[in-house]
Amino acid sequence: SFIVFMTMGLVLSGLMLLFSGRLAEFIGAPETKLCIITIAPTIFFICISSCIRGYFQGFQLMAPTAISQFIEAICKVGIGVSLALYAKSKNLPDYTVAAYTVAGVTTGVFLGMVYLYIKKLRFKENNYITYSVEEKGKYKTGSIIRQMLTIGIPVTVSSTVLSLTTVFDTLMIQTRLLGGGLDPTTVKIYYGDYTSLVISMFNLPTILLYPIANALVPLISGAVAKGSNERSDKIRSFSMRIIAIIALPCAIGMSVFSAPILRLLMFKNDSVDRAAPWLSVAAVSVIFLGIISVTNAFLNSAGKQNLPIYSMICGTIIKLIGNLILIEKIGIIGAPISTMLCYLVASGVNVFFVVKHVGSLPDIISVFLKPFIGTIASVGMAAIFYYAMITIIPSGICTVVAIGIAVLLYATVIIRIKGITEEEICMLPMGDSICKLLKKVKILNK
Repeated sequence: SFIVFMTMGLVLSGLMLLFSGRLAEFIGAPETKLCIITIAPTIFFICISSCIRGYFQGFQLMAPTAISQFIEAICKVGIGVSLALYAKSKNLPDYTVAAYTVAGVTTGVFLGMVYLYIKKLRFKENNYITYSVEEKGKYKTGSIIRQMLTIGIPVTVSSTVLSLTTVFDTLMIQTRLLGGGLDPTTVKIYYGDYTSLVISMFNLPTILLYPIANALVPLISGAVAKGSNERSDKIRSFSMRIIAIIALPCAIGMSVFSAPILRLLMFKNDSVDRAAPWLSVAAVSVIFLGIISVTNAFLNSAGKQNLPIYSMICGTIIKLIGNLILIEKIGIIGAPISTMLCYLVASGVNVFFVVKHVGSLPDIISVFLKPFIGTIASVGMAAIFYYAMITIIPSGICTVVAIGIAVLLYATVIIRIKGITEEEICMLPMGDSICKLLKKVKILNK
């Protein structure tokens, strides 16, 4: 797998470098050629990182993945912003400043890959193998590659639904807005605000959702392999509730506080005023995206990795039709609406497949009811505080305090109404530390 991923990364990075000019022209922004060249090596680094992350996840070790992602995130922000400020100080053109910023992404991914590679070299897998494996003869390389591709290609394709919606927006928003009568300058401003504010903020919750979903596949597969249907059902039920507990407050909180959050991140007021309604709509999609991530994991672990492709196709068709009709009719807000419809349809088809091929899902209403109650109570109180104090306290401080209130109140409510138990919290990564913290602040009873 390492050889396959490395070869694939080299080829794709090379193609991206070779056709950087044509790619820039294809998306209608020829000035982005330098950005594409700068980020092209990232494909190779991600291929290597993904291979090693999958290896560790096979041992149900999520810490290497988490730490590498943390390194990536810190470097993307720290190095990217530093390089951008340097480029600005030299009065370089905006497209060059953007390329300097993108270099922070490439550097972050590279350093995350280096950490994983060193971790793999020092890893002693015999310390983690607690069961005997019956030797059935040596596997041929061709057989291994075929098996890997048989599993990997469907899983990869079904996981691209998030990327595909972004690609459709990239290719269609500007042309559809121009078709709706907007002038080119306004179209570029709208598109820039949408991609930099809405898409970047919308992608944040996936950092929490997808690692959980990825960890489920080896966990459930292991339970199924051992014939423990009761344990696999318990894992599915728990994981669905965890996704609901995370996705609901992220979606509703971001939707309600879209403008304050964007202002907190120091975006220009006119851009915030434009983008906040778009983000409010897009944020709702996080709920459906959470369902997609966890149901994909259920289907993959049951050997039904081909089925999410059909869900993705259904969602993609809805996204395409939505963009074609809505953007020209009602403006750029049609893009997040069509994205929401895309994820709604894809999640619904996924749920159907899980019920048909894997087994009954936990009661969706009971899974989402308690997190919904906690979300409404916490976000509601935070909103009351924010709008009562915004004229007294500076906007940034008021937003931070309101978010803090929402987080503490949500944790309190969800624990008090038994949305999650202490035993289940301990099952999470760093669960023991979380329990100790919750007991210290009196949210969890000692």
